[in-house]
Amino acid sequence: MSGLRRRTVLAGLGALPFAALQAETTAFSRGDVLVGCTLLKDHADDHRGRGRILHYDADLRLRNTLWIDDTTHIVQGVRFAPDGVLWAFDAFAYKILRYGRDGRRLADFKAPARSFAHVTFAADGRFFLGENFVGTASRVPLRTTLPFMPGTQRLGDGHLFEFSANGRLLHEHRTPVHGGMGGFQGLTASALAADGKTLYYTSESGPRIMRWNVAARSSLPDLITAADNSGRFFFDLAFDGAGRLLVVTGLGVDALDATSGAVLRRYPLGSFGWASMSQPVNDAVYLSNFFSGEIARLDLQSGAITAKADTGTKKSASGVAVAPG
Repeated sequence: MSGLRRRTVLAGLGALPFAALQAETTAFSRGDVLVGCTLLKDHADDHRGRGRILHYDADLRLRNTLWIDDTTHIVQGVRFAPDGVLWAFDAFAYKILRYGRDGRRLADFKAPARSFAHVTFAADGRFFLGENFVGTASRVPLRTTLPFMPGTQRLGDGHLFEFSANGRLLHEHRTPVHGGMGGFQGLTASALAADGKTLYYTSESGPRIMRWNVAARSSLPDLITAADNSGRFFFDLAFDGAGRLLVVTGLGVDALDATSGAVLRRYPLGSFGWASMSQPVNDAVYLSNFFSGEIARLDLQSGAITAKADTGTKKSASGVAVAPG
């Protein structure tokens, strides 16, 4: 009996719950690319839909789709941990999803009820979760309803939460944030320097690249501070093998000197909306365009786009991760 027919028969008999009737899993192979791309389907809420992570090979040929039925809004912040476990987030539902190397879903990570939407791993096993939202409201019109933290009238504090390697909460860092264009974007992306203590971070669409000393638990001077009307936007960031800080700017990627903030090289991508980036692998990064739904592989040596695909869903692609070996 084929897998599809077997699942159909079992469903008809009521033998299994719906969650167990998902498509067969596909293991993650080295170099595979995972993209958070929720299937949006609510005309009253442009961030709500059925959770989905698209699974591509290294050349951006679709291999599989991981369907998720217990999230409510955009699945984002996909990232592989050093042990090969894939993490993903729904900041609206306060869910932190995890998948094993075999592609099967593991138990969710249990964290405080905050709008976490990305994870950053330290070399010693610690990891950091950033609160996606801050403040009490958006200052620009939205076609979605942002969630208040339980028992409060606040969206969040934009803080950084530090955990031990075994998942124990060590400290809540009271990180200052910018708020982004809407004023509600908290600590939305971060990258830890090689020293293991200097965290670089952004508030999505804001004009600042901020820094925090996680050892001293204190702020450091911004790497870049631009005026709100400067036309500069910062989104995702990561360090490459040469120690440059790569920052997604909406129009492309800037490679920065991590000490001075000087632009060492620009990688224009020809359109606006590029907001998410994978960790660099073999002198390449993968990027996603939130507005268009495109994903692309950028060669950091030549500056060329060496692979490209279209997810087919606009305003959803939110996070790109590359499977380790």
